[in-house]
Amino acid sequence: MSEVFFILTVIYVAYVVYAVVDDKDNAAPSKKAANPGAVAFKQPPAAQKSPVTEDKAKSTLAEKPTEIKVEPATKAKINKLAEPKIELRTVIMKNPKTGEQAKVANNYRMVKRWVKEALVTEGLLDKIYKNTELDDAAKITIAKALSIIKAMDKYKP
Repeated sequence: MSEVFFILTVIYVAYVVYAVVDDKDNAAPSKKAANPGAVAFKQPPAAQKSPVTEDKAKSTLAEKPTEIKVEPATKAKINKLAEPKIELRTVIMKNPKTGEQAKVANNYRMVKRWVKEALVTEGLLDKIYKNTELDDAAKITIAKALSIIKAMDKYKP
């Protein structure tokens, strides 16, 4: 059985060497020699624009006035600007009690226990949520709370 594999391997290696050598021989001749009957076509000269058409185009653009409409700010837009930004980046926070530093992302499940406790002690969350209690509304409040605590100087390294 091993003799069969050896023979097949030798045949495969010979084929690979043949293919590589054959590719080098085919790539050596230049493009002109490879196709001697080919006719070279020249690109037609580009149509020149007459100055008359350019003047007409400029005059039509100048005749149309441009209007800029400014919409007054609505209460909804002002409220969106007043809301705190929710950070989506990972931040390194420092535990003020122990001095431990930890990377904190927006995934509440992966946040360390002391960060969860700090969220409650700072009054940003009502309680420490269990993984089964995380629904869409809770995730939004947690994301806002995490973005606020990440900005606090008390927890920056």
